Amino acid sequence: MEANLRIECNLCGLSNYKVVYRKAADKTKKICESGDQYSITVRNIPKPDKLFKCNVCGLIFAQPEENFSYYVDRYIESVDREYLEEESGRRQASREILNRIEKHKKRGRLLDIGCANGFFLDEARRRGWEVYGLELSKWAANYAKEQLNLNVIKGTISEAKFEDGFFDVIAMSDLIEHLPDPKHSLVEVRRILNNSGILYINTPDIASLISKLLRAKWWGVNKFHLFYFSKKTLENMLDACGFKVKKYSPHLRIFSVNYWLKRFSIYNNTLYRFMDFIFRISKFQSKLLRINFHDQLEVIVVKSRKLDYLVGSLAAKKEKAVRKKMKVIVALPAYNAEKTLKRTLDDIPRDSVDKIILVDDASSDKTVEVAKSLGLEVFQHSKNKGFGGNQKTCCQEALKQGADIVVMVHPDYQYDPTIIPELIEPIQKGEADLVFGSRMMKGGALDGGMPPWKHNANILLTAFANIVLGTYLTEYHSGFRAYSADLLKTVRFKLNSDKFVFDTEIIVQALVHHFKIEEVPIQTRYFDEASQIKFLPCIAYGFGIIWTMVKYILHSKGIYKFKQFS
Repeated sequence: MEANLRIECNLCGLSNYKVVYRKAADKTKKICESGDQYSITVRNIPKPDKLFKCNVCGLIFAQPEENFSYYVDRYIESVDREYLEEESGRRQASREILNRIEKHKKRGRLLDIGCANGFFLDEARRRGWEVYGLELSKWAANYAKEQLNLNVIKGTISEAKFEDGFFDVIAMSDLIEHLPDPKHSLVEVRRILNNSGILYINTPDIASLISKLLRAKWWGVNKFHLFYFSKKTLENMLDACGFKVKKYSPHLRIFSVNYWLKRFSIYNNTLYRFMDFIFRISKFQSKLLRINFHDQLEVIVVKSRKLDYLVGSLAAKKEKAVRKKMKVIVALPAYNAEKTLKRTLDDIPRDSVDKIILVDDASSDKTVEVAKSLGLEVFQHSKNKGFGGNQKTCCQEALKQGADIVVMVHPDYQYDPTIIPELIEPIQKGEADLVFGSRMMKGGALDGGMPPWKHNANILLTAFANIVLGTYLTEYHSGFRAYSADLLKTVRFKLNSDKFVFDTEIIVQALVHHFKIEEVPIQTRYFDEASQIKFLPCIAYGFGIIWTMVKYILHSKGIYKFKQFS
């Protein structure tokens, strides 16, 4: 370690490192096109003065300029007209990245941090994404806004001040290596990414074979790259910020032959001139060439559910939460609930709700009489409409009475209504539009008496729905839910099934319309008097879910449009 130099590792926070690269001053080349300015496509950016490797965690990082404004100022003033010349290749590469993203998340709000001229955002918008961009370069941001009519903010992620959980997808392409404090930036990214969202990152791989062969001559080493990640250090950085890698992908660069030749000129100018002459004669220079050097890490990342981050997130939310007064109506979809209705009602925290209504689905017992004796407002079906049909009436009547939040509570005492305050809190804070009480988050479903066959079927059907819809929910089949009035007024729930599959259909509708979904852990009780779906109806329910997923695929791909999802 050099005297009078103390740099803390951005990953582990320690100052225990060694120099692994030192620039030879007499061989330094200046940036050939733009002096000391920065641009993405410039061919010969100077090398950093020194590279260090942390002896503790292995992260490699540069010796930065004393004032970080050195970098920011050059990004802000960056102008790169050659970037526009490669629009065709950049758009094609963007489409392939979107294809990989959409295997995990179909549609929603997408933020591209460091969006340059906006080609990636424009391609995403064409596919139905609601797009946002952040860009420091005044020239690039203005191009994206004025030429492509994109929603792009000039500034950093901290300056943008997005709401918590606002985005479904955040993209960081060739960015993290430029950040003066990647750890701080990733924590901010985690804050604005919703719990089921994904983060896309690509960055040069310092541990790649081509990096090891070329060493300092590798194009990934330059003065404006402050951090150099390997697969291991990137994973450790993401883990420290509350993320985990879901999938690695190969990273293809797609540029014209002319672009590739210009980059090759740095290594052998004589051969470059010869090849350039040949390709100009053959008029092959504009052809796109796809190359994967296996020197770029490309990852799909999701939020980890580490206890410290879950607790810290909850504490931060409670500290800054200002509850808006919202009218909460509890709706009880009842069928033969005479024996359990009073117990359910006794457990509903009255200080958290404004009104309780009951919809009776042509019960054959004394449910209606008991409900009226308990002072409930009762709505009766003259004939049995099914569980979904009952919920439709519940939602309609609650909305008629001015509900801002509708809580669906089964009056069979299977779910614990004492946690209604926790269930409605994300909606009150504006963090969600639909909240489930999940029996799977704490693994208490079996302890509560859920039959093993039903438990296993729940897990399989939930996994299937997550794969199709690109979500990460722990359960799709809980009937204990809270809906925002905005959601119920937007989706066409009246077109849903009158059967149990109504619950899955309304989730799909919520996702199609980009509403936010959250879960809270609950315990359940299975006992003789509680209503339960029998085996054969469960089989029908399972096929109903499969058909709902098929309909969603057909609808989202534009093969056939279903009115209920419109």
